[in-house]
Amino acid sequence: MRLNTRLLVAVTCGSALCQETFEPTDFNITDALLGYGVDVAALPQLASLVERSSLAGCSIACGSLGLLFGSQLISRNTSAYDQFTTSYWSQQQQEPDPYCIFKPAKREQVSIQVLISRLTQCPFAIKSGGHAAFAGASSIEGGITVSLENFNEITLATDKQSAIIGPGNRWLNVYSTLQESDVVVIGGRVANIGVGGLTLGGGISFFSNIYGWACDNVLNYELVTASGIILDVNERSHPDLYWALRGGGNNFGIVTSFNMKAIPLPDGLMWGGSRTSLQDNTSTTFPALINAFVNLGTEGAFSDPNAAQILSFTSYQGMNLSSAALQYAKPVANPPIFDEYRAIPAIVDTTSIRTLANLTNEFAASNPDGVRETYWAASYKLTVEMTQYVTDVFYEELPTVADAAGIVPAATLQVITVPQIEEMQKRGGNPLGLTPEEGPLLLLNMNVQWNDVADDQRILDFNRRVIERTVAHSKEIGAYDEYLYMNYASQFQDVIGSYGAENKARLVGIAEKYDTTGVFQDLVPGGFKLDGAPASS
Repeated sequence: MRLNTRLLVAVTCGSALCQETFEPTDFNITDALLGYGVDVAALPQLASLVERSSLAGCSIACGSLGLLFGSQLISRNTSAYDQFTTSYWSQQQQEPDPYCIFKPAKREQVSIQVLISRLTQCPFAIKSGGHAAFAGASSIEGGITVSLENFNEITLATDKQSAIIGPGNRWLNVYSTLQESDVVVIGGRVANIGVGGLTLGGGISFFSNIYGWACDNVLNYELVTASGIILDVNERSHPDLYWALRGGGNNFGIVTSFNMKAIPLPDGLMWGGSRTSLQDNTSTTFPALINAFVNLGTEGAFSDPNAAQILSFTSYQGMNLSSAALQYAKPVANPPIFDEYRAIPAIVDTTSIRTLANLTNEFAASNPDGVRETYWAASYKLTVEMTQYVTDVFYEELPTVADAAGIVPAATLQVITVPQIEEMQKRGGNPLGLTPEEGPLLLLNMNVQWNDVADDQRILDFNRRVIERTVAHSKEIGAYDEYLYMNYASQFQDVIGSYGAENKARLVGIAEKYDTTGVFQDLVPGGFKLDGAPASS
């Protein structure tokens, strides 16, 4: 079947005028599909759904997408299907068995898929890079997995002030391409993470102390809504939806492009790497690292915002190790801001002047594909005491899982600095619920990789105990903060609820306005929804 490229004027909107008639009560899905050149009557299985529903909705949806788009639809029991489902970062994400995989190449094709899913009531998942640590985040059992890999545009504006970035890109490709023009956008720190999920969940960057998070540097979102309408979402056009997308996840539609602020980075060069240290029974290395970490996250964030840090604690073959990943936004060797860190003995030091792309490759090496993974998040007021307590609890609980096959456990610490939070307040703010007055915050990412599914429960319990103990202590000493970073949260954590009751209510209202039938709540079950954690227990 050859698609008619004629589109109804009402289907694609770029102004606030769309809000006046956004999904009227008499909205007709088949008419909307006709606007994209898809005549439901010409597709026998879909034609029957005009008058009745079907228990075989996903069979009908996938069959219809196959008729419309041919090889862009991948069916079960094919090598292409197996290659796709095994390409996810974590083993858990590889486990769901979708009815089909759809790879749209144009935004109108995304609209058609959404409308067909809505007509058939076939659920779907949205995959950008697929870098999540639990099943169903961007994969789905029995539904349609929509892969955005063909949305790989990277177009720099002629004035080099912004760039259009497709959600199907990985950050390595983005940085390598923009490096040729001596610019960069605010994005991820691991080479193979996708643009879409990271940006919609917040997106901490090496440059965040200067420019804020990725979500705060998006100038415009091109968004396919539940009605199939394509919106340009920015400060002037749909400002409520613009606010919601800056950390609200996949609750409001499918983003088909991000127009992001670009910043200068000549030749893509900066300074960074990691310093690995060993702690023995008499060593003061870890306390010294914690002091350096807290000092850089407080006074250092103001005195030199070019500096960034990630401090991880782990264990390997019975040795307690730390890794201080240090970054500097300019190609300056051994910047003085890191003197306190550099005074601490290190057994391995990879820091050097290098390209941003090269640095993200180093980070990717510690994030291998194809193993079992779990991530958990928590936030606290940043103090030496709280940071030390988190570290102590991690090592106290670790023996319960230390013998798990292939285990690589880590308590990874970062600082949500006051300058970062100040940047969040610009362009109308975001829904994360953070204010400069409550910063700086200690951000914990508990992350563990292992090999054997038989160890799943005890490893999840280990992470849960670390979170519960540290949160309880933070409440006792007045260091608790409810915020959960979406990109580090587990399937058992209520991210949207952590944004605060007022912001959650506002997000729910915006979702109801643009998605009146709850398509992105009910038909897109993956990710962090507005009504609670992805998993109940």
